Amino acid sequence: MHLDEILKLDIKLLVAFVTIMEEGSVSRAAERLGVTQPALSKSLQRLRDLFKDTLFTRQAYGLTPTARASELHDAIQPILSSLSELMSPNSLDLKTLDRRFKLRVDEGDLENFIEALLASMQYQAPNVRLSISSWGESHFEEIISGNADIGIMRVSDTPNNVRSKLVGYMSACIILSEASPLFNQTDVSVADLLAHKVVTHHLRSNHSTPFSKTEQKLRQQGHNIQPTLETDSLMVAMQAVKRGMALVTSRSIGDLFLQLMREKNNFYPVKLLEIPQEIIELDEYNGRYPIHICWHERFNNDLAHRWLREKIIAFMRESPWMHSPT
Repeated sequence: MHLDEILKLDIKLLVAFVTIMEEGSVSRAAERLGVTQPALSKSLQRLRDLFKDTLFTRQAYGLTPTARASELHDAIQPILSSLSELMSPNSLDLKTLDRRFKLRVDEGDLENFIEALLASMQYQAPNVRLSISSWGESHFEEIISGNADIGIMRVSDTPNNVRSKLVGYMSACIILSEASPLFNQTDVSVADLLAHKVVTHHLRSNHSTPFSKTEQKLRQQGHNIQPTLETDSLMVAMQAVKRGMALVTSRSIGDLFLQLMREKNNFYPVKLLEIPQEIIELDEYNGRYPIHICWHERFNNDLAHRWLREKIIAFMRESPWMHSPT
């Protein structure tokens, strides 16, 4: 690029480019920057003319960067980060940090870290507030739109503007009560599950989950497991197990379930079994599904955000149910 072309490039264009990259949408980027969509579209056209590349193409999740755009982003982002550091505090004061974080995480994954996180925050960051809820149907859209700051999920890939880190692997299990015809067995098969009623707890079935490939392999073998009941409520799952259904859930929820049953006054016998061996053999992760923590590109260099997600990762990896990613 010649000197006269460099003079055409101002800091606002660079900020516009990086924001569009992070948001994957001109409208969301315009809202974040506090400008109109037509104004940002003009900036995008100037960038296209300047770099002689379309930079973005429209896909299902929004705008996808071209190879040239990704190359530019890798070069521009460190420049803007350096400028941002000049204007921002270089340390984080947790004692005075006053901020609300929105987390999306299902109950089985939450059980891995919530007790330790709350205890730590009480002393380290007493003014930090959390809003925690389960995932809806939109998943990544909640992170992209800003309705979630951090998400913990079982996924195989993420959109370009959503970052992720593998936390570890967790196993699934089956919970049975003495009301189940399978209760006296030492293990269960896929045929057993097909022959009896099954309830699933926080086990989502869609193309982005690692288990979707295993489901496809099972269908190819003629096995189509359709749960009688799907629920996000542990109380509903407990009632279903009490009435003889086989509960398929995460190992963390399985152990919590056993603990709750032992503490109840009207305790009824329950047991925990491994998932069928046929499923483990077909599964690319050998029955241990990967857990990722996800966040939007816009928060990647945010000191407070980084502190929270690193806390969550550390506590999850210390959990007795989490298997190390290495």
